[in-house]
Amino acid sequence: MQGHQEWVLATAVGLVMTGASLVAPILPLYALEFGVSYTAAGALITGFAVARLSFDMLGGVAGDRFGARRVTMSGAILIAVAGVTAALAPSYWVLLLSRFIEGVGSALFTTAAFQFLVQITERSRLGRATALFQTGMLVGFAIGPFAGGYLAELGDFRTPFWAYAAFGVLVAVISRLLITDVPSSGRTIGEVFRAAGSLLRKREIRVLALVAFALFVMRSGARITLFPLYGNKVVGLDPASIGTILSVSAVVNLLVVNFVGRMVDRVGRKPVAIWGLVASAFATAAYGMFGTFTSLMVVSAVFGIASGVASIPPPTMVGDLAPEGSEGSAVGLYKMAGDLGFVVGPLMVGAIADAGAFSIGFAASGAILLVAAGAMLTIGETGRKLGKGSS
Repeated sequence: MQGHQEWVLATAVGLVMTGASLVAPILPLYALEFGVSYTAAGALITGFAVARLSFDMLGGVAGDRFGARRVTMSGAILIAVAGVTAALAPSYWVLLLSRFIEGVGSALFTTAAFQFLVQITERSRLGRATALFQTGMLVGFAIGPFAGGYLAELGDFRTPFWAYAAFGVLVAVISRLLITDVPSSGRTIGEVFRAAGSLLRKREIRVLALVAFALFVMRSGARITLFPLYGNKVVGLDPASIGTILSVSAVVNLLVVNFVGRMVDRVGRKPVAIWGLVASAFATAAYGMFGTFTSLMVVSAVFGIASGVASIPPPTMVGDLAPEGSEGSAVGLYKMAGDLGFVVGPLMVGAIADAGAFSIGFAASGAILLVAAGAMLTIGETGRKLGKGSS
């Protein structure tokens, strides 16, 4: 039954991420149809990120108070509402509102879904379960952009949003019918918030929050924002070549995550995390040291392996450390730190790129990862602190 639930969660998160990335290729173009500036089009990304950042922690607290399945369903329904609102948007401002609603729904869904995974999984195999969850996300991210562009060609820019809404409804139904609910803690909202505050007093949780911040600065800053600019302006690559290089790292990442999940359970969380962070730091910095398509393809493949190794241990460690009844709050804190990095990363590397120092931008992202790796040295191996259901 436990394995069945893990696959249900991986499928559900894969559908949500497919829907989210369906609209990615056409979102700025759709915004321009309302006659707005490029800055306003970019605000659609920022609005989504700010909403996620604002509601990650609240999603975790709500999961602890009301139960993960109920919050997961609520998040999926909000995603569906956002898709319909965007598809029917009569103005840019309604479209912007839909993006904020989508961000709230995404925060509630992903936080509660991983909370539920932590609650149902034996600590001795939490690494493998986390890897399966991540696989669902990666498959969704891989499928979505292609499908979204195709849907826009078949219909118009509104068509992918209708598909996204349908995915939200489907995931809400899956959550209701196929996920076995875990009873809520029964505590009041005040008690849940106080328990969440106590988590922040744990050094391990603060270190893992730093790791999440560093990983998301690397993803949103160095990889998503800086590399396309570097590839085009410095190396002279066309968009297709840039997309190919980025796809290599995504595919390699997908290929290694399940192996990493097994390694995390067998070798330990901490050593895998440190090696992954150090390797990711050097691979990120290496992007700015090479200037040909072939060499960047190699760097991207190495980056895919390194980031795959680095991505599994931290959320697994959060699951190890989460006290019973506060799993949602622990996951929410970790996700909030990551989404803060998602907001800060593009701004940081964008400012560096404006100064023409692309290589420094990659190096700065790598340096933050090294700081996170150093911080990991100061905490213990959480895999030894086995929780309920462990052997």
